[in-house]
Amino acid sequence: MTLSLRRLALPFALVAPAAVHAQLIDDVDFRRDGDDAVLQVRFVAPVQYRRALVARSGDSVQVIYDLVNRRENTNLVPSERRLAGGGAMPDFIVSDESPARDNINRKLTIRLSKAVPFKARAGRGDRTIEVVLAGLGTAIPTTVRSKAGAAAPTSGFQITLQQSDSANLQLDTPIPAALQRYQVFTAARQVDGRTVHEVNLGYFETLVEAEAARQLLLKRFPNAALVALAPPPPPAPPAPVPAAAVAAPPAASAPPAADTSATPPPANAAEVATQAAALLAAAKAADAAQDSTTALDKLNVLLNLPSNPSTREAQALAGDIRAKTGDVVRARAEYETFLQLYPSGPDAERVRAALARLPAAAAAPVAAAKPAAGVEPTSTLAGSVGAFYYGGASKVRTQEFQDSPISGLPELASDNTLSGTDQSLLLTNVDVNWRYRDADTDMRFVFRDAYSADLRDSSDSKNRLSALYYEHRSLSAGTSVRLGRQSPTGGGVLNRYDGVQAAYTVVPKWRINVAGGVPAEKLLDSKRSFYGVWIDADALTSQISGSLYYNKQLIDSETDRSAIGTELRFFSGGVSANGILDYDEAIRGVNIASLQGTWQMEDNSVVNVLFDRRKTPLLSLGNALFFQDPTLTTPATSLKELLQTSTLDALRQRVRSTTSNTIQGLLGATTPFNANWQVGADIRLTDVGEIQPVADILPSGQGRNRNYALGGQLIGTNLYSSRDTHVISASWQRGTSYSLTGTGSLSYSGQLISYNNSSQVTEELLLEPSLRFYRQTDNTGVKLTRWSPGLRLTYRVLKQVAIESELSGEYGKSSGPNRNETANRLFYYLGGRYDF
Repeated sequence: MTLSLRRLALPFALVAPAAVHAQLIDDVDFRRDGDDAVLQVRFVAPVQYRRALVARSGDSVQVIYDLVNRRENTNLVPSERRLAGGGAMPDFIVSDESPARDNINRKLTIRLSKAVPFKARAGRGDRTIEVVLAGLGTAIPTTVRSKAGAAAPTSGFQITLQQSDSANLQLDTPIPAALQRYQVFTAARQVDGRTVHEVNLGYFETLVEAEAARQLLLKRFPNAALVALAPPPPPAPPAPVPAAAVAAPPAASAPPAADTSATPPPANAAEVATQAAALLAAAKAADAAQDSTTALDKLNVLLNLPSNPSTREAQALAGDIRAKTGDVVRARAEYETFLQLYPSGPDAERVRAALARLPAAAAAPVAAAKPAAGVEPTSTLAGSVGAFYYGGASKVRTQEFQDSPISGLPELASDNTLSGTDQSLLLTNVDVNWRYRDADTDMRFVFRDAYSADLRDSSDSKNRLSALYYEHRSLSAGTSVRLGRQSPTGGGVLNRYDGVQAAYTVVPKWRINVAGGVPAEKLLDSKRSFYGVWIDADALTSQISGSLYYNKQLIDSETDRSAIGTELRFFSGGVSANGILDYDEAIRGVNIASLQGTWQMEDNSVVNVLFDRRKTPLLSLGNALFFQDPTLTTPATSLKELLQTSTLDALRQRVRSTTSNTIQGLLGATTPFNANWQVGADIRLTDVGEIQPVADILPSGQGRNRNYALGGQLIGTNLYSSRDTHVISASWQRGTSYSLTGTGSLSYSGQLISYNNSSQVTEELLLEPSLRFYRQTDNTGVKLTRWSPGLRLTYRVLKQVAIESELSGEYGKSSGPNRNETANRLFYYLGGRYDF
């Protein structure tokens, strides 16, 4: 970085969007995924799942993840969430552990009150990590008491809400409050050799009750279909036994007469086909004899068999018979079921025409549905209060530079040097989350604030209010409103802001959102505001969701940012991918083009991919305030002042000319090779593009900076206890700063070896020792070596009170043609946190 850019770094501290002294966890909640329960941890910033380390005791897991945008990686304070389970569901404590000084990787620790089968994975989009609890979908706590869970009835009605070929079928649209006393359950059927997964609602005793419920559901579930359950077949009468047979020995007794309606399911496909053909023939014969009751009984038994060559014809015949008897509602249900299973073919067209000829079913009055009962509202209060004292020496890479938008790059090991400036800082933070939920409403109040008191210079003390908002969601109306200081959740909004965000679910899984307000960080004396609109499609297909947005920001009544963009998300099985494209039409440039993906296999092997290309700093007209002629005695402090000496087009050209492209790339993999060991490797690239000279502002320009890192990890878990982890890492790094002519002007080569341990000595005491060794040489002949031992300790005085401390040293030596230096430095912090 040139000297000119170094001079410009300090003012950016005034407008930094980085989450300084912030907590990363936004919310923790349950959702259902088929038969499984999913604990979903949502973050305020984009993250990428890397690997999971499960304790042998089966009641805790450490999830290692990266922050995608490293500007969010500044002074992150520890945070914790508690979530009550109950019944078969364990209670959860989710902790985002306080990071070490380099803050390269993050660690999420999830503790369960009891051991249950679970698996950690990446979530949908780039702001979630999930824990899947196998088979506990029905154990998710609810604010509504469900109807007593009796065995599934064999008669009556149920309503099929959704169907999919994927076992990850989810019910994202809430059930209306008037129907929440009924059971929601999943089922799988074999249809034409494939497995169809369904989400159903039931059970309804009468046809009037079921049809009234279906009418209520159609607005949210357009494909809701009424399914008549088969009555149990009558017991088979005992076969007559000849008198002579009674006196005969058992071996000679005659078998009872066969009854196809009560025959147990056959053992193989051939037997299924044979029995189904006999049942179909019997049903046709009964229908010809105008015995519809017997015909339907035979068809019900047939349709309960596994899929076979007679299933398709039997499903259509069931609709025909019900239509002939005048049972319009059940005929419609049979025909609709047929078309869902067999949408094409000559018989499908015939059934479609028969369905169209049916008279419209009279909509039963809404009052026919039983009123909701057993509603149990819940109110929870959770959060933490903490205070930490930081002392020792601080880094050359100053806090002002870390806060600036042009610092949005991963720190290299070569940057992690310390100056002799002592640090004396008292950091206090508070996090409060209040939530109220009932059958139709979900309300939240969130307050997060941190105050850093610089005990050396009080003028450097600052308060950072990162969240203060109220959110209201109406499940019945499909609306949500969030008002106050908040972090962006999409729609091209880049920074925290004071304002409002509202959403309305137009149709199931399609939502329109609007947002507007004022950026939380001031930009010198300029006045800024923004508004945006975007559409979320939660199910473009069963695996793909996405959004399309327009976002406009104003500065002193001029267009600061005018962005159109899209985000696409893919989630299927073990694959999670997220792509973002953001284009500024006012300054005419691609702001962000990003793709990240995670592939998690059945054996818990994980492959990570990241490609992120973005402008540094991100394009906005306000950047022109920090690229002014450095010889000016009184630089402009607002865009209005700049426009007095320059045109709008000239300022936009200045922004384009002083903005470079930054590329970050990652390809990594981790795989276990036995119960206690995993091995991983990754390659990283960071490339900061060049800037051509700009007269009077950046006369020397900026050359390209490119850095590579190739690393490997050996990870051990549960080697001497049920909760110990060991990570041995080695990496080779190479960086080059190129001049504008393309020739290398400065290059370095570095090697890093580190060991990190985490040992839960007792239920109260956690020890985390570490040791790092780094060596670097550059083409000027300077050699650097650095040893960095450290120890972090967490002690739980009480269940909800933890004391944390870290002590780390650094012993370095550098030598070269004109340099010979040794340094011994110390860093420490001590503090406590109360979680409630």
